[in-house]
Amino acid sequence: MERYFWHLSGPQADGLACVVCSANFLINRVTSIAVGRSPADESQVFACKEPCAERIAEEAERMAREMRTATGTTALDMPHGDDSPFGVDGPFGSLLRDLRTLAGTEALLTTSDDIPTIRFLLSLAARHAEAAMMRARLVLAQTQEGEAE
Repeated sequence: MERYFWHLSGPQADGLACVVCSANFLINRVTSIAVGRSPADESQVFACKEPCAERIAEEAERMAREMRTATGTTALDMPHGDDSPFGVDGPFGSLLRDLRTLAGTEALLTTSDDIPTIRFLLSLAARHAEAAMMRARLVLAQTQEGEAE
């Protein structure tokens, strides 16, 4: 799984400098490892093996824990308090939250190589994709009813 790193300098995007601390690998002679890709041209980017690559892995794990905590308490049932199908408290707002969760899950999947974490993120994606599909259909039905009137 590849993680994309944005806002890279020329040497970082070319794989000649660390994407975290900007250490020049040709001058500093530090051990580097591939940590992802540059979105500009899909070229591999690198980080210092210690401590920068470890920081990237810790950040990915922290984000996964936060997402587990955030989604563990979120109910997937749809609130019905809003008359408008596009209200933030109704199905449309819930749909937007599901889509944000899916986008965050995609970002985490590109950074993790831990099998239990990947399995958790895939189950999270499946759950929210299904909920998003149902909510999108509900909003579509509500907007079609409004057009018929």
